[in-house]
Amino acid sequence: MLAHAARHWLPVTRHAERPARAQENVLREILRTNSKTQFGVEHSFAEIGSAEEYRQRVPVQDYDSLRASIELQRRSGAAVLTAEAPLFYAQTSGSTGTPKYIPITPTALRIHRAEQALFTYLQYRACPAAFSGRAFGIMGASVEERLDSGHHVGSVSGHLYASLPASVRSRFVVPPEVSTIGDYDLKYLVIVRLALAAPDITYLGSPNPSTFLRLLDILNDRRDVLARSLETGTFSEIDALDGDTRAAVMPRIRRDPARASQLRAATSMTFASLWPEVRLVTTWTGGSCGIALDKLRHTLPAGARVMELGYQATECRGTIALEAETSGGLPPLHHHFFEFVEQDDWENGQPAFRGLGDIAQGRRYYIFVTTAAGLYRYFMNDLVEVTGRYRSTPLIRFVQKGRGVTSLTGEKLYEAQVIEAVQGAVRCYRFAAPFFILVADEERSAYTLFLENDTPAKPAISEVAADVDARLGSLNIEYRGKRASGRLAPLTMAWLRQGAGDAYKAACVRAGQREGQFKPVVLQYRSKLPLSLEAHVTA
Repeated sequence: MLAHAARHWLPVTRHAERPARAQENVLREILRTNSKTQFGVEHSFAEIGSAEEYRQRVPVQDYDSLRASIELQRRSGAAVLTAEAPLFYAQTSGSTGTPKYIPITPTALRIHRAEQALFTYLQYRACPAAFSGRAFGIMGASVEERLDSGHHVGSVSGHLYASLPASVRSRFVVPPEVSTIGDYDLKYLVIVRLALAAPDITYLGSPNPSTFLRLLDILNDRRDVLARSLETGTFSEIDALDGDTRAAVMPRIRRDPARASQLRAATSMTFASLWPEVRLVTTWTGGSCGIALDKLRHTLPAGARVMELGYQATECRGTIALEAETSGGLPPLHHHFFEFVEQDDWENGQPAFRGLGDIAQGRRYYIFVTTAAGLYRYFMNDLVEVTGRYRSTPLIRFVQKGRGVTSLTGEKLYEAQVIEAVQGAVRCYRFAAPFFILVADEERSAYTLFLENDTPAKPAISEVAADVDARLGSLNIEYRGKRASGRLAPLTMAWLRQGAGDAYKAACVRAGQREGQFKPVVLQYRSKLPLSLEAHVTA
């Protein structure tokens, strides 16, 4: 930890004193390194001398505008976006049914490693006791699939975990091989069984707190199976695993009759009752995750602290939390170039771009990043808020996805996907739908489709709901994964009486929308609804 502090933390403290200079240096290095790429030549990287010139020469990008360049570099190996060839690709859902493949170059991977080392030190500084026992961390698989170009697709967290030295990995309760189990119910059951074998857990870590709630559900639902495994030292479910995973899991399945008795005697099992030494939980605390976290806190030991995992996306790490029990984090200003536009300015089509040092406390901004992996002025469609400062650098926190996107458990569902799924179901079941809206319920971690149907004969509501649910899963791999794991509840549906769409429009106009420019948003958080739709539900 002292080495991490000297190598990673102390330089950051110096950069935070002069954020403008740190950002200038990062941008200059990214442009210099990639000036001879196809994208760099087209946008005259070699001639850019300032952030303002960069904004003038390079338009705002998103994945759709970069997709052709990413695919060309992946398939041909040419230096299209980056001088470095990507090592692998990280996958996330796109606004259409086609996944996004984010390139991970050698430099990008080194940055991820450095940021993880920095965050490890900051967690240790915040709660040294969390590092005295075992670590119960859950992350993605380092290799999920192979692309036709020969590159593999995998999560960065899984890759970093799998590449740790064996001496460090031995502290972790869940071996990296478990992340490759495709059956979510089986994977979570295996994870719970491994955790029960380690009563000395002092650290919990997972991006979404709903994952731990799901594990508790399995723990209580499968109590008899787990108790019997602890009594006998056997675990028949292990036979369904592949050879490598079975070999990693089997040595950890041991008899523990006392633990089995504890399971059978408990009326309700929590992290506090089974792992009383937990001292730190690292997870997302912002956005819709806050509701799941509130539920999780009631299951933790009284002395456990919570540390924000940070604003993270597949594209890059946006913040690093400096302390426990705080929502804001420090942007890694020495690794990525950041730009911001105030929420109202962007949504009104009048963007005024600001640098990291020019954003104000309490204001909300859309964020744009430039990274070493070839994402230039990349629109994240994320809203962040400035919560304070560390030295001269603003601290920010993630608020929510921007317009047209919701995310309850990390699924990142897009409005375009909802429209396609609902339209497909409407055509399949042959009815008219003059108005519909899919509502994301943060309290239940579930979606409800409200649909106005002006035909006398209505199809079975359960069939339509299941159809839309399945279509969303086929269009969005992360929605499908969260549904399969049980973290996201099944989609439900309700019919709206005729005129509900007009009532919703009237409520939006009363809330400030201009009637002549009104366009219904078909994907919305329940907390943002201007009208209670339940009052318009019909049988």
